[in-house]
Amino acid sequence: MANRRDAEPSPLRAGVMHTGLSLLVFGGIAGALGAGMYLMGDPSEAGPKQTLALFETQDTAAPPLKTRLKTDIATANLSIETPDYSEEGGSGDLPESGPDLGIDAPEETRTAQLEVDLPAGQGDADEAGVRINGKLVKPGESYGEVTRIVSLERAPIAGMTERLNGMTLPRISPDGLAPADAYARPFINPGDKPVVAIVVGGLGINATHTRSAIDELPPEVTLSFAPDATSLQTWINRARAAGHEVLIETPMEAYDYGRMKMHPLTLLASEDEARNRARLDRILSRSTGYFGLINSQGSKIGDDDAAMKPVLQAVSDRGLAFIDDGGLNAAHMKKLSGETGLRYVRADSAIDAKLSAEEISSEFMELESQALKNGAALGSGFAFPITIEMVKTWTAGLDQKGIVLAPVSALAAAPPQPEIPSEDSVRTGSLELPPVNPHG
Repeated sequence: MANRRDAEPSPLRAGVMHTGLSLLVFGGIAGALGAGMYLMGDPSEAGPKQTLALFETQDTAAPPLKTRLKTDIATANLSIETPDYSEEGGSGDLPESGPDLGIDAPEETRTAQLEVDLPAGQGDADEAGVRINGKLVKPGESYGEVTRIVSLERAPIAGMTERLNGMTLPRISPDGLAPADAYARPFINPGDKPVVAIVVGGLGINATHTRSAIDELPPEVTLSFAPDATSLQTWINRARAAGHEVLIETPMEAYDYGRMKMHPLTLLASEDEARNRARLDRILSRSTGYFGLINSQGSKIGDDDAAMKPVLQAVSDRGLAFIDDGGLNAAHMKKLSGETGLRYVRADSAIDAKLSAEEISSEFMELESQALKNGAALGSGFAFPITIEMVKTWTAGLDQKGIVLAPVSALAAAPPQPEIPSEDSVRTGSLELPPVNPHG
């Protein structure tokens, strides 16, 4: 009888069986341990614990806080009646229940500088005063005085526009008020400190960046808008409501546009005066509420006195300021602004020519040096996210460096006309125009 040989068992089947048996055994052991712990264990001894609470669970003495008087900022100066403790022939000391400090009683009425009702810890001591919500309140000032300018008047202001060829254009009012004054942010510098100004441009194209610049940057930062921005007047109204003065960007002919397409309203060096002025009027008619213009490129027309002078004369005649972003011919612009009586200032630095934190910080340091040396400095940039964030951080620390943040309009002073001496007079010194007034 032949021998019969059984087939070899399948390795896969054996592995599955062993795995199942292992899980069954270990599962049974774990279940038994769990059941034993549940039935016989003490939950209070399970492990370390810590009780957290939002408030104290026992009565404690309230910490001493500064006395704050709730008031509206607009009513920061009020006369408060104070009792007169002085008796006839007395010294005005407090009653016997209180200590005698040896100080005469105050007058019957006094004017109190009220503080805003802030949470504890919001007011930090400073060498020159108290800083509240990032604003330095110096001795003799109130928080209301420091933050009084919350928003600028809504445009257009009565008497500041005229209708011409179906367009609404800015003009000097009948009583002599220029748009450069009416739409500028008020500025004072009683301490006569060095000032820096920043203009952030390219706004109105990207809604997210535009909202960020309006809402996050200090109101002293000037904002410039592209003339073909969607809902341009709405953006300008919102910016002025937040306290920002605004500029309109004016496209001007450059030597090389590269891959960029020329704007249809670009002011050209080859065009005659009438055509350039017609294009300028169309740009000016796009909106209202701006105190001046800022160039967008323009190196070619800026080198052409014959083409540039009529444009600047038209800007000056309408009472507007002109801000040079630093890309125009400095010598030509200085000469032409003097000849046309134009309110003009040139940027000392393009703060975000290179989009890196290190380069932008370096430009900020250069602006600080220029301000300390010359009394004033102006930087220009665009509404890139990194620019907005770094300008916000940098401007918050200027007070501690003895530098005041000013709107650009404070630097755009009208140059006086030089006096022409007679032939027989003897003059010494220079006929150069004085520097820009850094104090507005």
